Amino acid sequence: MIAMISLPTFFVLTSEGESVLPDSMQQKITHNRRKDSMLYLDANVCLDLLNYFNGAGLMDDKITNVETLIFFCQHYKISVVPKFGAMELSTNRELKTLDLNKYQDIVNKITYVFDKPLSRSEKLKEWNPPYTVEVNQMDILSFNAFYPLLLISYVTLLELYIICKENNPREANIRQNLERFCHWCEYELNTSMASEILLATRIFGGVSEFRRMVDLDKKTASVNGVLQTIWGTAWDFFHMRMLHLSDINPDIDHKTYLITQDKNIFSLFKSCNLEGAVTFSGTPSRSFVSSELKLHYKNDLASSVIEDVLEEFFVKRTTKKLLDGEFDIESVYRIKNELERDIQGLIMKDQLA
Repeated sequence: MIAMISLPTFFVLTSEGESVLPDSMQQKITHNRRKDSMLYLDANVCLDLLNYFNGAGLMDDKITNVETLIFFCQHYKISVVPKFGAMELSTNRELKTLDLNKYQDIVNKITYVFDKPLSRSEKLKEWNPPYTVEVNQMDILSFNAFYPLLLISYVTLLELYIICKENNPREANIRQNLERFCHWCEYELNTSMASEILLATRIFGGVSEFRRMVDLDKKTASVNGVLQTIWGTAWDFFHMRMLHLSDINPDIDHKTYLITQDKNIFSLFKSCNLEGAVTFSGTPSRSFVSSELKLHYKNDLASSVIEDVLEEFFVKRTTKKLLDGEFDIESVYRIKNELERDIQGLIMKDQLA
């Protein structure tokens, strides 16, 4: 019997927060009817699997972790879904399209790694699989359907970066920064993105580790580096939303897990619970999470300020009558371009200072 998997370079999340992967008996006991498990892989895990597949110089500890994950999934017949991680690796931030050939190659290789009996004696890069995983128009349709959600997340994080650069987060600025952020979400974007608001409360509340998720602290920041970091965080939130949405989808009878190597995303969501997810006609899906309010500032006033601002914001959102309407992606592209130009200006100003 293999113990439940909990490897130092892998973090495991469900819609209920921190987790480990269950073995077959624990699946049956824990999940009752949901006897099977399904793993979503983020882009970094997909990259390690690709490097393992290609024999491309992984460190020994990563090889051990990758092989343990593969063997564990094979042993307990756990389904692996590399498609969302593969989408991230196959999408250019500027082109807004999915590179279907690259996407298919990644999905095929990772699927083959998990399907084939594990053996170090065979060089996987010399593979000749007896099948090709079907990647077709439905994958493009899925990407096009979910891309607006990714874009909304990205522009929200761009605004978070700008607020932090213009009004450095500290205890005295909590109300001002959070009210500005919520006001922007309400009147510029007309949406409430729970994961991004969760990150904002942590950063505004002085939890420095999360500043890295929007690349705030590099002394020699480049525009492309900042935008790429924020783009990566938007994808991390996308993976969590897919986890949440699968959990409430009545057509999915699996318990879903996200496997990631990103400590920040794990730390942000490890104590969170899914409260609900809704889809408004003509707009992307939005997920809502609840979490204990954890701040660096150890006083009741800071927590009270954040709770007051969020309560006012969410009450306003829930009572707004015109939530349902046609989604205007062109306006989001306009906001994206404006915010990217603003960030370029801020970085150039820092460099000249």
